Amino acid sequence: MNKFQNTEEVDAVVIGTGAGGAPLIARLVKAGLKVVVLEAGKNWNAHTDFATDERAQNKLYWNYERLSAGKDPLPFGKNNSGIGLGGSTLHYTGFTPRPMPHNFEIKKRFGVGKDWHLSYSDLEPYYEELEHFLGVSGPSPYPWGPQRKTNYPLPPLHLNSAAQLMKRGCDALEIKTAPGPNAILSQNYSQKEIGERKACNNRGFCQSGCRIGAKGSMDVTFIPLAMKLGAEFRTESFVTSFEMNVQNIITAVIYSKKGKEFKQKCKNVFLCAGAIETPRLLLMNNKANSSGLVGKNFMAHVGTQLWGEFEELTHPYKGVTATLISEEMNLENEKEFAGGYLLQSIGILPVNYASQMTRATGFWGEELRNRMQKFNHIAGINIHGECLPYESNYMELSDEKDVLGLPKPRIHFSNGENEYKIRNHGLNLMEKIWKEAGAKNTYAVDRNAHIAGTCSMGTNSENGVVDRNGKSFDISNLYISDNSIFPGSLSVNPALTIMALSLHIADQFLKN
Repeated sequence: MNKFQNTEEVDAVVIGTGAGGAPLIARLVKAGLKVVVLEAGKNWNAHTDFATDERAQNKLYWNYERLSAGKDPLPFGKNNSGIGLGGSTLHYTGFTPRPMPHNFEIKKRFGVGKDWHLSYSDLEPYYEELEHFLGVSGPSPYPWGPQRKTNYPLPPLHLNSAAQLMKRGCDALEIKTAPGPNAILSQNYSQKEIGERKACNNRGFCQSGCRIGAKGSMDVTFIPLAMKLGAEFRTESFVTSFEMNVQNIITAVIYSKKGKEFKQKCKNVFLCAGAIETPRLLLMNNKANSSGLVGKNFMAHVGTQLWGEFEELTHPYKGVTATLISEEMNLENEKEFAGGYLLQSIGILPVNYASQMTRATGFWGEELRNRMQKFNHIAGINIHGECLPYESNYMELSDEKDVLGLPKPRIHFSNGENEYKIRNHGLNLMEKIWKEAGAKNTYAVDRNAHIAGTCSMGTNSENGVVDRNGKSFDISNLYISDNSIFPGSLSVNPALTIMALSLHIADQFLKN
């Protein structure tokens, strides 16, 4: 039974419960607002629904079909989006480095791309708040970026085999490394708002849902807090359209649940569905697009990986996925490319490894079997690098319909010259590191990850979809809070910045 009636005008409807939605929901309801949350997926029970089985956990990924186009068409599903209370944080790796201040000013510093309309200092208080609320494990002091007001609340996680090998190779080349910051508990951690969470037990299935709550995903942090404070969550509720009045203000959100259509009256809407579903909903309804920029400037980090075989046992499925980082290539220094990239070690589960290797190399049959015999001796290293916004990279509605009868999104994506320069520079460096670490039979996986853009923030309706506070230029009671409003990709994993934006947008809404 609903806490709020559909005919009751609530203060806010929030669409989506991932990194962009959950922090905002908790903030709004803590301020006393009546909030209804609509989530397309289920409310998973971690203890009973998160199996130690890769294929069983495909249910956590957004599996509605998306169409890919361009020179470098992207794979979707587990690569980018999640479904269920917690969104993509259910299967993110928990890697939470902060961006560098100069990452927000790529146009100013390199003459390409777009600058953010927020600075590092605008988001810095939220980074600090989030690191302590989530329970981030990391080195103190952190060796890159501005001096921090406080250290990470927990000591670093243990370095797994891939991290130890990366450190060996980097040490030989005199490349500075440090344990990576992870929103995964290295010790039991207690927060008065949500109670105690248990330390990581190195189960290794971070990307398949954390069963014990050690990972700072939204389902064990902001969502239980928001529930306790009075937010109403409606799962398996797929938003399809809006009801508007003559003043072009949203008066209700229309959604489908178990084959029936419902309408929730509201004063404000916060759209937090991600860099594909957010623009798809707006394009389907021809809303908030006087700029013509909804769906445009799609970005995805350069995410090239290098894998190799080693003499020693590595057990790549054990422990946290990424536990070592280097930001030497994300520093503000002269480069042959715009922006920067970070290096990190990576572990992997066997089914994912087999499918990834096949796509990258074409190995099949006996060759694939032989390679998989070496699984317990492999380790990986990868980069996350800047992706510039290009007009030629965009999301559009196709003529094909999905199982709900809605237009499937088609995403056009091609890496540009700058992305190839980052890829080549990073791959060359990783090959040197892995050679020093003792790798043999190496191969690269060219990939892009961490999607962003498509509803970029700007200064007006000619150069942006929303302002720096997530407010639509076209619809006065519509706000967007997710990775779609990124004007640039930054050069690090985006989850922490998405959460920081979410808190910033909530605070500015409450203030104004």
